[in-house]
Amino acid sequence: MSLPQRLFFCLFSLFVFVFETNAHASTLQNVIDRGDLNCGVYPDDPSRSAISINGQWEGFYVDFCRAVAAAVLKNPEYVNYVEVRAKTRFTSLVDKTTDVVMYSSTWTLGREDAYAISFPAIYLFDGQGILVRKSSGIRTLEDLDNKSICVTNNTTSQRNIENILTIKKLKTRVIYSKGNQFFRGSACDAYTGDKMNLRISLANNTARQQEYVILPVTLSREPIGPTVRNDDAQWRRIIRSVIHATILAEDKGITADNVDALRVHSDDIEVTNLLGTTGKIGNMLGLDKDWAYRIIKSVGNYAQIFDRHLGKHSPVQAERGLSALWKHGGTLFAPPFK
Repeated sequence: MSLPQRLFFCLFSLFVFVFETNAHASTLQNVIDRGDLNCGVYPDDPSRSAISINGQWEGFYVDFCRAVAAAVLKNPEYVNYVEVRAKTRFTSLVDKTTDVVMYSSTWTLGREDAYAISFPAIYLFDGQGILVRKSSGIRTLEDLDNKSICVTNNTTSQRNIENILTIKKLKTRVIYSKGNQFFRGSACDAYTGDKMNLRISLANNTARQQEYVILPVTLSREPIGPTVRNDDAQWRRIIRSVIHATILAEDKGITADNVDALRVHSDDIEVTNLLGTTGKIGNMLGLDKDWAYRIIKSVGNYAQIFDRHLGKHSPVQAERGLSALWKHGGTLFAPPFK
């Protein structure tokens, strides 16, 4: 091989090495190098992700974006909020516009396969319901026969209601529409979606909540969680651990107010492992020992996040339901931090 050929070969090999290294750089490293987290959220979704009158993003999902930034970048404010919608929430991950999406996305195996994404954890356990006007006379699913129902297109709620109507042989007209349109006219006799969506719609779209009722029927199970690409196991573990850290904090009675005291005085091994005074969980994740401490200090535990945006301290006034801790009759728990 001549000198020019050897030189070309070396340069080409170097180019391939650099290209492959960059192509396979971890999400964690990319986020650290960039200095902010690209977190996908749905815009104009009060209580979950919306810009306040003060010009700040706030909501249940926004707090989980902030929690990830606190864990990874040591500052909850280092978040670039990327607006995504039903059609782009998963593709934004594929094209790497987002690092993680915090959205009302139901975990399904089909979605993971179709979009090459993963659901690292569940932060809401929900079910699909039906909202009607009390004056409509609709009291059961069967009462929707020969009537109309609104549903948001390109959602599991759409597929669920269409399948149920087919099984029940009901002649119900399905209208693709946003939930707030149900309160602005009479085109739809009912509106269906996840029950949390219905409660948030009631809280934000009408001053006459007493005129509506959510029927006592649950049409589906809806495990709701954040999404990431499926090509980075470390990043998936980090996002999962962030969610679980807030849940374990509630389970152990750790709040934003007492985390400093418990960090020093607790004898509970899970508490000290979580807060970084013992164990190597931070190191296992590729983070420092204070990653979870910063989460709790900046956004609080799961109950504090829920109550602030969806629960008793919010206009929604939602009950925890299935999203209550396991020891309070719900299904929410974190794996042992040991």
